[in-house]
Amino acid sequence: MCHGNICRSPMAEFILKDMAARAGMAADFEIASAATSSEELGNPVYPPARRKLKEHGIDCTGKTARRIRRDDYEKWDLLIGFDEANIRNMERCFGGDPDGKLHLLLEYAGRPGDIVDDPWYTRDFDAAWDDIYEGCLGLLNSLVPVLTLDFSACRERAELYDVLSARMLWGENYGRNLDALYDILTGLPHLGRRFRILLPAENAPCRGYAEIMAQVFEDAGAEIICK
Repeated sequence: MCHGNICRSPMAEFILKDMAARAGMAADFEIASAATSSEELGNPVYPPARRKLKEHGIDCTGKTARRIRRDDYEKWDLLIGFDEANIRNMERCFGGDPDGKLHLLLEYAGRPGDIVDDPWYTRDFDAAWDDIYEGCLGLLNSLVPVLTLDFSACRERAELYDVLSARMLWGENYGRNLDALYDILTGLPHLGRRFRILLPAENAPCRGYAEIMAQVFEDAGAEIICK
């Protein structure tokens, strides 16, 4: 939820939808956005926000601003704002927050109390993208306590990296080697905190390499619950 539902909240909606889809979890979540005011009702996503999404291959066609309603509190499990004003406006609309559903997005990035500045005012849509992406990735991690990396059908080393790239939401600039995997696990953005690794068949040519990959996860301090 943001003030007008034309910049920050639709960016977050479609970034999070894209993350869930790329990780193969689109059907696991219902994700939407809305405004806390009526100023932009029916308007499409603000053009600079739409362009920023498009730069990253994300389409928000058809999205128009709507305002939150009191019954949204019962419908949704989490209600996310970007600054204190959003939280106050939601509390007024909902009559409080008895179930603790209201949160700032950057709480999920390990930045409690930080806000995502409104790019409608700052004009800095790059900064907005960075903050929103970081918050959405942290939010998705909080909702997926165990991420399954299923290598069971893999035969070649490249297929192992295809699984990692898709499921962990690797950036396009990340390498596809063990050093890059270690770097990602020890500091670069990725999806997953606890992992279930399903190894290839015993006779698969890439079985030994997959076992080394699993060891890299352990060496990097990642928690593997089964292999």
